Amino acid sequence: MRRRRPHARLLLTLTALLGLSLGTAPTATAATTTPEDRGTALPIAYHCDLAVDQLHQRVFISDYNTGTVLVADYQGRLIGTVKNLPGVCDLELSADSRTIYAPLALGDAISVIDTGTAKERARHSTGAGTVPFHVALSGQTLFFGYGEDWEASIGSLTLNTTPPRVRLGLVPEGDFNGAPLMVTSPAVPGRLVAGDQRTSPGSIGVYDVSGTGLVERTWVREPGGSSAFNDLALSPDGKTLLTASGGVYHHPSFRLPDMKEGHTYPSTTYPTAVAASSRGDIAAGVDSTEPEPDIFLYRLGASSPYRTVTLAPATGYNNGGLRPRGIAWSPDGTRLFAISEHNDEDHLRLVVVPSAHKPASG
Repeated sequence: MRRRRPHARLLLTLTALLGLSLGTAPTATAATTTPEDRGTALPIAYHCDLAVDQLHQRVFISDYNTGTVLVADYQGRLIGTVKNLPGVCDLELSADSRTIYAPLALGDAISVIDTGTAKERARHSTGAGTVPFHVALSGQTLFFGYGEDWEASIGSLTLNTTPPRVRLGLVPEGDFNGAPLMVTSPAVPGRLVAGDQRTSPGSIGVYDVSGTGLVERTWVREPGGSSAFNDLALSPDGKTLLTASGGVYHHPSFRLPDMKEGHTYPSTTYPTAVAASSRGDIAAGVDSTEPEPDIFLYRLGASSPYRTVTLAPATGYNNGGLRPRGIAWSPDGTRLFAISEHNDEDHLRLVVVPSAHKPASG
């Protein structure tokens, strides 16, 4: 059934500005870290996503504007660039860490990048005018969010056929305003979660994956009071969805597949990013406008952070901080990578937070 399209609103809604609770700031008992090294200056002013490859110990950073993917090592040093990727956005790592799948919004294609050589291995067309932005991998099927405005939908690309088969229109147009964010988990291979990144209040759809198709299980408008979603992540067991939304000043979680609201991770203004490690650590990132932490690190289900991270000393009000979707754990869960921006600079920075994991007994 086609849903009635809601009116598009600004990302920061009037409701958020006037009435939403600021929440309770995390307690000051957590260890706070301000990296002495402000990180590596990147030759870009914008980024869309980052992925961390444990096999080769590399970090991949996509830039939509320049159509490039930067490659850095685990120390944050730039070691390469993948070029000619028009409109590159998401970076989805394969289960064996040997391949990255990257949608090309300005190329109507999915790029297949070899993580070992840092070169494009193949490129698969998704169809003229599809404009793919976001991807999520489930087994041998790559799902991609594509399209613009209320003509957006979800498609799929089968990776175990030659050539890969493309399917479009797996959800009705009008469900999402623009290509939706999507997440999957190998722990629950038959499930895909998609969220609206452009409309407030935000919407979340939970789907069963059947072959290359989608069967809707749950559809929720404005879960937990959220506006448009800046980021989504799944817990290690794939049973909990974690969200970052600028409309609520904390990071809520939701039980899957019914989207019942669960544990809340306190943070501060304008959450921009969230990431869960394989060890059960949660990184909750915000767009800090004052000299205060940009990232809060929690054990799964904890009420207080065990550590906070300030990406750089503030030199003035609204000096910048964490980029949207700007944090990622290494697959082994021991270190955290962050993309920071500052108003006094015309480039982004890659910051490495080593030893970010806290043992459960600690």
